[in-house]
Amino acid sequence: MRTSVLVVATEPVGARMAGPAIRAYELARALAGSCDVTLAAPAPSTVADDRIAHLPAGMTDVEALVAAGREHDVVIAQELPPVALERLAGGPARLVADLYNPVVVEVLAGVAGRPPRLQRQIHGRIVARSLALLAAADLVICANERQRDLWIGGMALHRLVDVDAYERDPTLRSLVEVVPFGLPEAPAPAATGALRAAFPAIGADERVLVWGGGVWGWLDPVTPMQALERMAAGCPRVHLVLLGVGRPELEASGQAAAGEAALAAARRAGLLGRLVHANPGWVPYDQRGAWLAEADVGVSTHHDHLEARYAHRARVLDYLWAGLPVVASRGDALAELVERERLGAAVAPGDVAGFAAACARMLGPGGAEARERIAAVAPTLRWSEVAAPLVAWCETARSRPRRPVRRATVRRAALAQYRWALPETLSAEGPATAARRVGRRLRRAVRLR
Repeated sequence: MRTSVLVVATEPVGARMAGPAIRAYELARALAGSCDVTLAAPAPSTVADDRIAHLPAGMTDVEALVAAGREHDVVIAQELPPVALERLAGGPARLVADLYNPVVVEVLAGVAGRPPRLQRQIHGRIVARSLALLAAADLVICANERQRDLWIGGMALHRLVDVDAYERDPTLRSLVEVVPFGLPEAPAPAATGALRAAFPAIGADERVLVWGGGVWGWLDPVTPMQALERMAAGCPRVHLVLLGVGRPELEASGQAAAGEAALAAARRAGLLGRLVHANPGWVPYDQRGAWLAEADVGVSTHHDHLEARYAHRARVLDYLWAGLPVVASRGDALAELVERERLGAAVAPGDVAGFAAACARMLGPGGAEARERIAAVAPTLRWSEVAAPLVAWCETARSRPRRPVRRATVRRAALAQYRWALPETLSAEGPATAARRVGRRLRRAVRLR
């Protein structure tokens, strides 16, 4: 009998998706070969894979998520509403917490520039949300070994790793496992001319550095921009294309200002429209490969801070899927992969001269060597490979011993989310909205007991 799995997406799934939705969709597809999979995703969502059932439900649809969770053997979620998590914890379904995005660290950079009180509120809510998932999950998955250490450390300090768990499995792989982002199974499509059609200033023989994802406050798009000026004397000219400034759900992310600041920097330097070009929207998921195929090098740069240590930048994997040499800032796990496997080059954060020199190498003979290495390594990074531990776990989930749920920890963490969210709601939407939300949550808590 096949295991039934509910994968919960926090954002709409469809033509235009960012990281959270992409991951939910691709994990659902990887599981669909051996499990019966339902993908819960908020409207407007479309699921193109006919092996996957679609439940139109998001984070506000608590009753629908709880009912669906109770009908499946496994629930995989990056986030769940606090009441839903309380009701599902320890129930018939095994719970998998997908903590591939170490938001407890990312939020420290993400709230920079906001009023101190609001920073504390957002940070407190995010920490409480992560702790609740760690206390409730039968399995925690993350994107790399550094993240695994982060979550094991957090669990240990909250007494969520005990002697019995260690004696059963001294590696703790059965509790916290690495399931990275992956590459699509199909090869990237050939170029269609879409990138140059969108930016006619790029000549047919000119070279392109591509920035393949959104622009966030902890990233550093200015270093590649400044590097262009150092390469400007070259022939042919080198351009930088930002593929995504208008990320789906951008306003909810609180990062709209980061993209505006990057464009303002390019404008002040006289680069915008000349050597720097920004797509104001978001390239559709099934078209991104054709856009990347017109580029010569994929770039990923960040500031020197804590976020980078635990990051797993999916854009770098897109570059490798498209066969592009990568030039990245050192400090994150995928930059280490690039440097170790000679898939491009890694330089110190903020090193404009080093970045320009690395790009020049990748635009020359160094790029050919990197492309050969990428062709050899890429098959090991496909979704079917990286998701294998999760697929195996789900296939045998019903026969696995249950992890004891720390209900007191789950409840305290769930209540803390409301505590930290209430002042934010009061400030942003007023007391009437805050009162309605508190009442609705209390009614749900009573009704769902």
